[in-house]
Amino acid sequence: MEISYSDKKVLIVDNRLEDLAELKMILGSMGVADIQVASSVNMALVLLREKHYDICFVLFDLGKDHKNGLQLIQEATAEGIRQFSTIYSLIVDPERSKLLFGSLDSSPDTYISKPYAEPKVRFRLEKIMRVKQVMQPLDELLDQGQRQEALLMCDKLTQSYPALRLYIQRMRGIILLEKGGYADAEQLFGAIVAQRVQPWAQVGQGMALCHQGDYLSARQVLQQVIDDSHFCVEAYTWLARTYRALGERGDAISLLRKAVMLQPTVPELLGTLGSLAAQNQEWNVAVEAYGSAIRHSRQSSFQSDDYYFSLVSALLARDNFDRGIEEHAIRTLEDVVLAFPGEPVVQFKSRLMAAQVYRRAGAQERANFAARNAFDLFCELELTEKAEWVEPFLEGMEGTSVETDAQAMKQHVNRDSSALEWGKLNIQGMLCYRKKDYQKALRFFVRADSILPNNPSLTLNLVQAALEQARRPGGERAELLLQCDNALYGINYGALSLRQQKRYLSLSDRCADMIKAMVDVKREVEENI
Repeated sequence: MEISYSDKKVLIVDNRLEDLAELKMILGSMGVADIQVASSVNMALVLLREKHYDICFVLFDLGKDHKNGLQLIQEATAEGIRQFSTIYSLIVDPERSKLLFGSLDSSPDTYISKPYAEPKVRFRLEKIMRVKQVMQPLDELLDQGQRQEALLMCDKLTQSYPALRLYIQRMRGIILLEKGGYADAEQLFGAIVAQRVQPWAQVGQGMALCHQGDYLSARQVLQQVIDDSHFCVEAYTWLARTYRALGERGDAISLLRKAVMLQPTVPELLGTLGSLAAQNQEWNVAVEAYGSAIRHSRQSSFQSDDYYFSLVSALLARDNFDRGIEEHAIRTLEDVVLAFPGEPVVQFKSRLMAAQVYRRAGAQERANFAARNAFDLFCELELTEKAEWVEPFLEGMEGTSVETDAQAMKQHVNRDSSALEWGKLNIQGMLCYRKKDYQKALRFFVRADSILPNNPSLTLNLVQAALEQARRPGGERAELLLQCDNALYGINYGALSLRQQKRYLSLSDRCADMIKAMVDVKREVEENI
């Protein structure tokens, strides 16, 4: 069946004008009329937000210190603007392409290489387009977010098109991971690997094992991917996670640093490295990682004010705090306000940290002025926002001229926040915790967290109660520790206040020790069988 290109919308992402023009000319001769171009990942993301494309040609190497072509797929996926019906063709040398297909859900659909030739481009496109035509019912369900229906469609398509079984199994595995069907996903990917080593299937198997808390097995699988020299950020990230879960932060940092050397422009990876380095007091690494995360997350879904505040926190923690570092910190706090205009919490946090910077520099008058600004901005916040930030607020005011006013403000906020549903649940949880009814306390904290997710204080309360409950006899120990590890992993350590950081490290170390003890027992049992 002849494929018509006249109705296809194509996006080409390439910063080499001559090559771009050549590919555009070839596509034009094939009948493609609607062709748009972008010279960077960020520019391409802008276009993808506005319009659906049938085919995206993306150059892998877009230049030093620039996001590469794989990151377009990664960031479009994270932002929710990647459509499964769109064909992503990575432009890369054939030798290197074999190293780039270890990613599970961010791999391209196909690849082409330079120099371009119409027969080669046509052959690659028609091959994948015929597959996409068959997969159209599945792609439509995935684009609509109907995961359960998509699983049923996978079964149907496998029966109708057995030759595409491996392709469909990959999609099925991705869906299972997204739905939390980790045991089924691990079994599926394991069966694929047993028949033939596929890097993406090994990564999927490692991810599923991690989600189930089987860190040692996950480590073996993911290490194999890296040993085979596959250029896969997910393998490094999830392998590092197995080391971090067992309290081996140094090894986790080493793995993440290697990953950054391979892909130095991935914001999420850089943020994770910064957080772990800060936990290990490796301030130079943390400063560099957070600074790079800020730079490479601009205009993407990964942009986060946490990176800015974490950078300032790392600068404050360094032993040598000279005028240059002070200026760097203040400039970063000014930049975050510009990056997130009209966000009162960001403005408040910026001035709060400015007070800490000036105090660290010995400029008490400036610190008092910044603290007063922060106090006034705090007063203008909504009650929920005040209740969220009251502890860091009071901590940041210590040693300034408004410390007494801040203490009085805290009392007012604590009293008023009891009227908030999540605040009421948090108080009930703390009362139960003091009575050592950890199970009941945990239920209250979980309910509070569902109303106000991603609040560090609530998350730390939840983890503390869960760890105490995990110490008690019962069948929930493994599940509770896994939930604690996931909750702690989701917190950016650098953005916490100093007291929160101290509490985080204590809980993280306790969690890692308990997981390690459980793993050691399991390993000993297996060795004796």
